[in-house]
Amino acid sequence: MTYGRARLWLGISAVGTMVALAAVSLILGLPQLLATAFNDSAAAHSLMLAGFLLAYAIVQAPFDLLGGYLLPKRFDRAHPPLGRFVSRLFRGASLHLLLLMLAGIALLLAGRWLGVIGVTATGVLISLVLLVIRKPLACTFAPLCGRGAGRPAAQTACAVPSVKVIRCDDEGFTGGYTGVLRPRTILMPARWLDHLGEQCLASVTDRRSLALQTGAWLRGRVLALAFTWIGIAISALIVGSVRLGTGEGIITFSLWFTLWSFLGLLTLPTPSRAGVIEVDAALRASVGDADSLNETIERLDNLQDREPERPVGIETIFHPIPSARHRIESPLATGRRGYLDAARTAVFLSASGLGLLGRAVHCNCGRPSLWVFLPSD
Repeated sequence: MTYGRARLWLGISAVGTMVALAAVSLILGLPQLLATAFNDSAAAHSLMLAGFLLAYAIVQAPFDLLGGYLLPKRFDRAHPPLGRFVSRLFRGASLHLLLLMLAGIALLLAGRWLGVIGVTATGVLISLVLLVIRKPLACTFAPLCGRGAGRPAAQTACAVPSVKVIRCDDEGFTGGYTGVLRPRTILMPARWLDHLGEQCLASVTDRRSLALQTGAWLRGRVLALAFTWIGIAISALIVGSVRLGTGEGIITFSLWFTLWSFLGLLTLPTPSRAGVIEVDAALRASVGDADSLNETIERLDNLQDREPERPVGIETIFHPIPSARHRIESPLATGRRGYLDAARTAVFLSASGLGLLGRAVHCNCGRPSLWVFLPSD
């Protein structure tokens, strides 16, 4: 089994466990049973929510150990020593738990005051705040910001926003864009400056600029936000205004939103892959240097799963980024417009609905450096 396939099975197991537990809990009415052990005070509702999130963290912990340490070690991939891994995982998991707790309390208070409307509006607001604070949040979860800022030393053919270079120990870190609907900064991994040559680095920078110029990035961002907001509204409606003002109601809301997030894991990769192909094609048409782009794709794939080819069925369901071979050999396979990074942005934004899959997917399980900026193309 390859490293990429092993990570895929890990993600399937982690996501499957969370989804199964959420479904069983809803079917058996476990949140309602839990509520019988608490009184109706605000402190009791908060304590119930805290216990639920702590149970989630305990269930997620073995998968984090596998994804962040045991699998990379087994396949001779870059990984920190065990002591450093445990300390960084504890730091990231504790802060992630705090983030969910703060979001849960905000949703609880909104549900108590304004019911479904309050929870929906608060979830929308939390998702926007997450995008506004994305970079400092990432630097809080993991030590990412150890290198200064500036443009990569490469001559590019396309205009780009300001570029900040970020140092990260995790080789899978790809950076991304800061901003909500208008990107302010492109974050570029410092590792890429050493790993990529001048031409490949220019291809990466041009490609990220074209992602904005083609509209693929904006469409992906809008789709991720719309999917998140619709899920929050549907989950709130299912629970109802009366229960949303209780700890049991917010826990039930979280379980329903987790099932909604699972639907996104199955459906959003397809428009996301179309976005990758669209931007690849735009770069080939704009720069006319297919060799540099192909070399860049292969080099960056080596920093991820090192799985240049995948079966079509597996890629369709589980991978929002096409395989390197697919991107190189079929760059014009679709004329449709795509939605770049919609799937993995929605995974990050799932915290606004207390979704439990934000760190269970195969690309970031056990890797706090990738919980906020999940690997993109």
